[in-house]
Amino acid sequence: MQVNLDRGRAATLECLRAAAMQGYAIILMQEPYVGVKAHLSAGSQYRIIQKVTNDRNKPVRSAIVICDPKIQFTLNPNLLSEDIVGVELKINYSNIGLISMYLHENADLEEDLQTIKNYVANMNTDDIIIGGDSNARSIWWGCNADNNRGKTIMETLAELNLDILNLGTKPTFVAHRLGKLCTSIIDVTACSSSLLHRIKDWRVDDQLCTISNHKAILFNLHTGNIKTEIITRGTKIYNTKKANWEKLKNDLKAELQKQNIVKNKIEEIKSHQELEDIINKYTQCILAACNNSIPLIKQERKTKIAPWWNNEIQEKKVIMIRKRRRIKNAHPGRRKHVVELYLEARRDYINAIENATTISWVNLCNKEEKESMWQRTYRILKICSNREEDKLLRNSSGRILSEIESAEYLANTFYPEDNPDMDNEEQAEMRNNTQNIINKINNEHIPTPNLFTQNEIEQILRNINPKKAPGADGLTSDICQAAFESNPEVLQSIYNKCLIIGHFPKLWKNATIKIIPKPNKEDYTQPKAYRPIGLLPVLGKILEKLFINRVQWQLGKENKMNHRQYGFTPQKSTEDALYDTMALIKKGLKEKSIVVLVSLDIEGAFDNAWWPAIINELHSKNVDASMLRLIISYLSEREIHLKYAGQEIKKPTNRGCIQGSTCGPMFWNTLLDPLLQTTENTQAHVQAFADDILIIASNQDGQKLEITLNHTLKIITEWGKKHKLRFAPHKTQSVLITRKQKFHRPLLKMEEVELQYLDQLKVLGLTIDQNINFKPHLDNVCRKAINIYKMVSRAARANWGLNSDILRTIYMAVVEPTILYAASCWAETTDKKYIERILNRMTQIFGIRISKGHKTNSLISSTLLSKIIPLALRAKENASIYEIKRGKPIELLPGREIETRISPYDLPHPCERIQRNFKHVNNQKDIDEIKNDWVRIFTDGSKIDGKVGAAVTVWHNGLEIKTITFRLESYCSIYQAEMMAIQRALKYIISKKYPGANIISDSRSAITTICDPVSLNPIASEIRTMIKTLEDNRKQVELYWIKAHCGIQGNERADELAKQAAIKNKQSPAYDKFPLSYAKRLTRNTTLQIWQRKYEQATTSSITKKFFPNIVKAYKILKSIKMNNLVTHLFTGHGGNKAYLYKYKLSSSPCCICDENTDQTIEHIVIDCPRFGKRRFETECSMGVEIVAENLKFIIEDDYCRPIFMKFALLALKSISKENGSKIID
Repeated sequence: MQVNLDRGRAATLECLRAAAMQGYAIILMQEPYVGVKAHLSAGSQYRIIQKVTNDRNKPVRSAIVICDPKIQFTLNPNLLSEDIVGVELKINYSNIGLISMYLHENADLEEDLQTIKNYVANMNTDDIIIGGDSNARSIWWGCNADNNRGKTIMETLAELNLDILNLGTKPTFVAHRLGKLCTSIIDVTACSSSLLHRIKDWRVDDQLCTISNHKAILFNLHTGNIKTEIITRGTKIYNTKKANWEKLKNDLKAELQKQNIVKNKIEEIKSHQELEDIINKYTQCILAACNNSIPLIKQERKTKIAPWWNNEIQEKKVIMIRKRRRIKNAHPGRRKHVVELYLEARRDYINAIENATTISWVNLCNKEEKESMWQRTYRILKICSNREEDKLLRNSSGRILSEIESAEYLANTFYPEDNPDMDNEEQAEMRNNTQNIINKINNEHIPTPNLFTQNEIEQILRNINPKKAPGADGLTSDICQAAFESNPEVLQSIYNKCLIIGHFPKLWKNATIKIIPKPNKEDYTQPKAYRPIGLLPVLGKILEKLFINRVQWQLGKENKMNHRQYGFTPQKSTEDALYDTMALIKKGLKEKSIVVLVSLDIEGAFDNAWWPAIINELHSKNVDASMLRLIISYLSEREIHLKYAGQEIKKPTNRGCIQGSTCGPMFWNTLLDPLLQTTENTQAHVQAFADDILIIASNQDGQKLEITLNHTLKIITEWGKKHKLRFAPHKTQSVLITRKQKFHRPLLKMEEVELQYLDQLKVLGLTIDQNINFKPHLDNVCRKAINIYKMVSRAARANWGLNSDILRTIYMAVVEPTILYAASCWAETTDKKYIERILNRMTQIFGIRISKGHKTNSLISSTLLSKIIPLALRAKENASIYEIKRGKPIELLPGREIETRISPYDLPHPCERIQRNFKHVNNQKDIDEIKNDWVRIFTDGSKIDGKVGAAVTVWHNGLEIKTITFRLESYCSIYQAEMMAIQRALKYIISKKYPGANIISDSRSAITTICDPVSLNPIASEIRTMIKTLEDNRKQVELYWIKAHCGIQGNERADELAKQAAIKNKQSPAYDKFPLSYAKRLTRNTTLQIWQRKYEQATTSSITKKFFPNIVKAYKILKSIKMNNLVTHLFTGHGGNKAYLYKYKLSSSPCCICDENTDQTIEHIVIDCPRFGKRRFETECSMGVEIVAENLKFIIEDDYCRPIFMKFALLALKSISKENGSKIID
């Protein structure tokens, strides 16, 4: 299909639907609808060839849309411009060139024709098809005469040996202007002579695309059956949503039995090859079981027919076509009237499309699924985003590479070879040392290690998301979970055999590389604009996680990793790194020193990680020999399969950390650790977050500071050379911070390159400027937040929007966290007016959007009505909470500590972690049926009248034999009380000689935490230790969960005792650490108190304050009110009333028509205006409250009166707005 769409949105939608309905494979589009994006967006089901631009002054005016998924092509950036686009199609082992052109009448025609010549020259085929809008006349395509443009175009087509396909019997452009019918033939199709016999049935169709003045041109290109397979972009094979899991498990059991893959046979394996064979067979068994129980994902995607199309639109289309036909035969005296009827029918048809697509969009947004609001937003964005196609790359000389060359270029860039011939003496020595370590490890006898347990495997499988892309075998984590459940012993035996003989299977070392474009890059023809993600088999990732968990635990337990590495480190984050950085800067400034920050860039850090250095460092840290042997095997004979532009490159790798692997982060930290250890002896502070290295140094003497920094830089560069990592001096950035007026500016050099000082430095997303006022940072993050919001709103289309709740959720989930990132570093600057203004402006903008208000709404009213808190206050709140987490005491709780999680290194060894289970009992009968004769201990925690207590009651043979009661500090939570009750119960059991005990609690959350072997809750950890102690002494403990208040005698007794302990117990509290939830609540209360003071002191929002004098109550009330433009009008006075319109010069008078001397304000409309007197009286009678200014706040607070009053007020405002000609935006 070839068509000009007149830039119409409805026309573009109609065209895409028609193509889907009729099964057209390709559309040559001119002037498609592009909207504010400036380029065509049609959703992920279409593949669009266009020059993607955001320049609205030079929008896309030509594009090619590929609808058939079987058609293969590769984007060549040399064939793309806004007005002319080209692509080479690959059909049945031959290439066909397609060009879509829009030759604008005001553009330089010679330049456009030269572009077409260049496109033809750059295509590797002589078979060319060109279609588009020529804006020219020529007898060659059916016009009555030539014009100069037509002659020039025809000369170029002849020069290119292209033949015109137009028959010239039917106009391609038809419009009715000023009652006259205007027709012309300006849309042209041409092809190479070699294609003339293959192009059939060229025709102009006036029924297909009826909205555009240009008519669709259709023709058939005979190619035979397209034999090319669809290129699969992912690795998923099975549609697990439709899996029959029980059948899979049963089939797998049968397959394993058939292949004799059993535990005993696996344990008898002696060689690596035997292990490889059994793993290959095991994988094939899983695949065979999957083929019988899970349907395959259908690779052939059919273009979806527009979901918004309905019978009403079809009827309106038929009516419009019928009325258009009548024009031709109309009497001259009636022609004008007939044309008007046609144009009216055309408008109705377009409006029907607009309304249907709007309703369809709203249904999409409000689709009832089990998903969070933000998951919904991402789903919408994914649906609305265009599919990204692989582009051909340029080499260093600027030449466009072929598909295979592009794939090889990426593979060589991201996976460089480690060539021993390039080693210097130091590197050669390290390589030899490492080889000696490998030989020693592989040849010496290693005692049988602690074997992997089923608990370890289960824990890992639970934490792998089944939606994550699998490796080349297509086995997702839910399939692997089913395989494990089918026969746990087999998979456990395979992993343990890998551990015992120290071999990582080759099948699990082959990574499928997916190339992901990095966002917002200017040039996508260079490898650095992409990120390689390695997709590894899930079965292999489980083995990775098994050994890496143990290695990390050992290194952490023995404190062998430097504390200055913040990346990929448990319980550390970017904010920790930034907070410590700012602490050092503040310390230096307080000492009146010069502070210098230097941010270092390692070129291709992860891609160039040197394996000998990693192995050498792990050996020096005395990593368990069995683990090291497995790691050595993991880092040998690896291979990557990189798919790009329809090509696949297989390449062995001997260097780098695969991005997407489980081991990569730990390997990188191990590699970098010696650098951090070495630089601890310098006077500079060196820290890292993954591969981002930062130097912080300060001194009152600039010359001494210069010596310190250059010495540190020298150590770092020498370390990099030794480990085959290169620091890029031209990318190394530095900033100098000081309060001194006169000082020596340190001259910094790196590899003899002088480093330049910048005004600001971006570190881990925080922009640190030389004045430490963070204005540049806030400017950046506010801009970023706005762009994120625009991305969502554009997906929703400007005229559709998202409802208030969704907008607020987007704000809370994305916009606010984006702006408040690392607030602990900059929150104190919000005391400065210009910083507060930046944040208040952002709060106001989004407050207005969320509350659907007018742009004149104040910060105070828009923030309140949107149920958000000003960003300046939220920044301080976030900073306070962060500092409390770091151990800063709360002023209201002197001497009290926050309850912090234990270190993961304080957990038992991974093989000793036991996943415990608990049972569920429903009633007294279930309790009585517990088979053992152990004591039954009921525990409970309670909070009453602001006091917290807990209790333990011990029962045996139906009698209560012991009670234990105690209190906790009043700020403790019920959860803490429940945990402490179980802890006290275990303490009691340890002190007695019971053979076992049944602990029964009504707190499911507490029991779940206790049973989780990796939970870092300090009380839960202590409880698990106590249970282990009991088990070591041959005592048993069973955990039970019951629903609260279900009539079980022991549970009711525990609840009664816990309440008594809370109220009456006068002993010192058994537990006094406050939970984070309490700290958050205190901090939020402080924030709301400050916000209330600002609210009361503000000189604006007088109307809002009459309805909502208290912000805490207001937030609760507003949760039950659905915000829209009319509601905001009521609560702010900014809307369609005359007083407001007059203030902004939109009305000639502020007075109401009921009284020329009374302004038409919200108070007048709602309280006094006699035109609404009857309805007001009825409303007052229904509520039982008089509508006067003094009662407004009480009416809004009352759950009964509020909806009655709102109904009356909104109807009145709607009437007033309509009367005053004011638009109501829902």
